[in-house]
Amino acid sequence: MRVVHCVILVASLAVGGQALAAGPSASQFKCDFTGDNSELVDATSVGELREEVRSRYEHAAEVAKDNKTIYSTSPLYEWANQAKISCAKSYGALRMGRKWRNRPDYVMLQKCECFYQRMTAYLGR
Repeated sequence: MRVVHCVILVASLAVGGQALAAGPSASQFKCDFTGDNSELVDATSVGELREEVRSRYEHAAEVAKDNKTIYSTSPLYEWANQAKISCAKSYGALRMGRKWRNRPDYVMLQKCECFYQRMTAYLGR
């Protein structure tokens, strides 16, 4: 009986691995959270950065509440919600007065960028 369960488990993992391989490539999922080499961080002013983060948040929020996304079999729903949350946190931190922060939270900005890129990788499918 245990052998049968083991065979079923291995077979289901193999099928799941093939389904994952059919999605975006693994190189699209590599996000570098170290350093300040972020596309968002390259904005020239805090105002531009705030607007870019806000637009990504709004786009992710729209995608996350769409019925096609909610009932999708791809991880689009997960990445849309992760992008929405991390971009909202970044936007909120950027709206705070400068007396609380000397510079933007680069880690949260890079998470916003990374999750947004993951969402858009699945959006076209």
